[in-house]
Amino acid sequence: MKDNLHEKKSSLCFPMTDAIKAYVAIQRAHDAVSRHVSKKLIKWKLSVPKYGIILHLYDNESLPLSELSSLIFRGNSNLTTLITRMEKEGWVERVDNDGDRRVKKIRLTEKGRELAPKIISEYRAFLHQMMMNCLLPNDQKVLIDLLSKLKESILAIGRD
Repeated sequence: MKDNLHEKKSSLCFPMTDAIKAYVAIQRAHDAVSRHVSKKLIKWKLSVPKYGIILHLYDNESLPLSELSSLIFRGNSNLTTLITRMEKEGWVERVDNDGDRRVKKIRLTEKGRELAPKIISEYRAFLHQMMMNCLLPNDQKVLIDLLSKLKESILAIGRD
């Protein structure tokens, strides 16, 4: 790696500002957390998106694919593949939507409903402990406030 005293070529195009450093820090923190939590979910043969599906279906009896897609931040085509895999494992099933036969809803199977509370309680306890080991409670609140402010500001830009 080159000496940090020398300016990087990309900084000649546009300087590395604190705003850009903040973005990079968010991305790196997200990647580190994702890698760490993914290791925990392997025990259940789950990925973070599959966990999200189980969580949201446990909280809601059934959901249309499009709503589930927005809740776990995945596109419909990517989600369809995940749902198909989860159907093969016996965790979820597709059911008709009473109001619109063209729309399928996804719900947990009996196996999924039995596993969900175990997975959620163990995973949330793990997340809680991980965050408590990394940040003091007040720092967690500050982080939540800052990230919420950032999200709302970015969403407002998109509405303009």
